[in-house]
Amino acid sequence: MPTDTDRSGKVPRVLVAIGVVSTVVWEAWFQKGPLGYTASDKSTVQYAAAGTTPLALIACVFGIAFFCLLMRTELRVGDFTVAPLWRRYAAFLIDLWFFLFIFANVTATIPLLLEAGRTKLFQWHFERDYLVSSDWAMGVLILMCFAMMLAYFVLPLANRRQTVGFWILRIAAVSSDGSVLSLPLSIAIRRIYMDFTELFSPFSLWKIAKGRDARPRTLSDRETGLIVVHY
Repeated sequence: MPTDTDRSGKVPRVLVAIGVVSTVVWEAWFQKGPLGYTASDKSTVQYAAAGTTPLALIACVFGIAFFCLLMRTELRVGDFTVAPLWRRYAAFLIDLWFFLFIFANVTATIPLLLEAGRTKLFQWHFERDYLVSSDWAMGVLILMCFAMMLAYFVLPLANRRQTVGFWILRIAAVSSDGSVLSLPLSIAIRRIYMDFTELFSPFSLWKIAKGRDARPRTLSDRETGLIVVHY
């Protein structure tokens, strides 16, 4: 399989980063109506909405195809330095947005199709102030979201691969000699869980602001014997 060993991929990384940022800009300023699916039932207030667009689904197809390409690309790391914490935060934020944008838009087609079956009219968006029996899909989608998000972060770590955010920012979790290891699933899951709970704590944010951690090693780094590097 192809490997990622040098800095020749700068242009593709910039292009992919621009693509990710453009989805944020489009969602924040140009998209009319919600993307994804939501339903709530609080006391007397009931609400359900779902929506996506053909353009968003096309972007999702490209995103999924690119992630599949990354999963076929075995990572190799040459010269490296310890990655600063800001790169790790940025990579996680990119990954969270990348995953949620794709998941929300792709799975929004399920309630849209269910609604079309109920009303006999397909639309790219609907909102209503009442719930129907097909809204049970919301609970299933929430469970799917957690399971697939876990797989998105864990499988690359367990198979010498990278997530999109880690690839864009050229960072990887390696052993002290720079070797990229295939972690057992149980260890990969624990590491991802510890990374999220520790990196997104107020104390870690304070350390970044103060710049006191020149060689950042989180608890998960110390426990698994890995370091996160920039190569």
